[in-house]
Amino acid sequence: MKKTLVAVAAMAAVTGAMAQATITGNIDQALVNAKGGDAVKTSAFQGSGFGQGTLADSFLTFSGAEDLGGGLKASFKIEPRLDLNAAAHTMTNREAYLGLAGGFGDIKIGANYTPIFLMVAACSDVGGVSNAIGWLPATAGTVTIGGGTSNALYTLPSFATGLTVQYMLKKGGADSVGNNVPTTYVTGDNTAALTATTVLAAGKDKGDGTGLAASYNVGALTVGFGTETTKNTQLGYVDNLGSHQLVQAASVTQAKKNTAMSLAYNAGIANLTYLNAKAVLGTGTIKTNTYAISVPLGATTINYSMSSQTSNTGLAAAADEKFSGSQLQAKYALSKRTTAYLQQAAMANKTAGVIANTKSTSTALGIAHSF
Repeated sequence: MKKTLVAVAAMAAVTGAMAQATITGNIDQALVNAKGGDAVKTSAFQGSGFGQGTLADSFLTFSGAEDLGGGLKASFKIEPRLDLNAAAHTMTNREAYLGLAGGFGDIKIGANYTPIFLMVAACSDVGGVSNAIGWLPATAGTVTIGGGTSNALYTLPSFATGLTVQYMLKKGGADSVGNNVPTTYVTGDNTAALTATTVLAAGKDKGDGTGLAASYNVGALTVGFGTETTKNTQLGYVDNLGSHQLVQAASVTQAKKNTAMSLAYNAGIANLTYLNAKAVLGTGTIKTNTYAISVPLGATTINYSMSSQTSNTGLAAAADEKFSGSQLQAKYALSKRTTAYLQQAAMANKTAGVIANTKSTSTALGIAHSF
């Protein structure tokens, strides 16, 4: 249920009008059992515990809008991710922006989701299962979900029925070792904060880039295509044992490029989706393919997805890494806002690369409540 806050002070004093804000959110908790290892049981792990985010993130959303007149509308959204299981609670943004919409389109400035995710990849993430292992576009980095620490997302005005086009300008705001650029550097104030001038000069564009994506819906079919470039950032993936594997190091002369295309078809008795995504940096590449199906059966929904991933450093002596992933999920709607779920996920690598012949699995029994 939405809780409405009436903000009177400033608006009433200036215009006599009232602006409204809403608080919504989601809480997800599950009992998770996970295990993994290779054929000879080295680097193995096994354990169980309570966790969150298997079906969807836990988060709070503060949002609001105001009609400015003349066809203009202002909006805002602050959506921090919550970690209910952490001893020391911290919050990080999923989305946070200030927006202005009108006949020119819609622009949101802050920390937005990327066009390549919103317009292309989201349709293949059936049931929000990108939070668990097995949905490889997320762990492989072929699809970026967040647009960096600072960006502007522009949605073009509609000029064709069923067509949506988005453009993003990303400003990473970090140096070559990942540190945030000091405010004094941004404003040009030459103070002691700029002692590491050469480091900042080499990495001041880290995370900067652009994104463009389009989605076209006609009847039961939706088609999406997107592309994105990111400067001075590495190419890598998270393997099925939870470790990061580097495919190509960050470069100040070459940008990482992501491309993706998707198909989604509502057949009535089932929703079918396909996603092809690729990330390239120098001679390194990562490719993923994902097929998914969602079948509604009254209050129950069955979701299944299977993914494949291939990574290549481009070096003759390096073996390609090949992964497979799958997820099977059953959701039962206890009410309009509360869902119980059971999910089985797996990810495996059977090549002779860095983590040869390894397999990881997880089983989650949980409940999610939105409000």
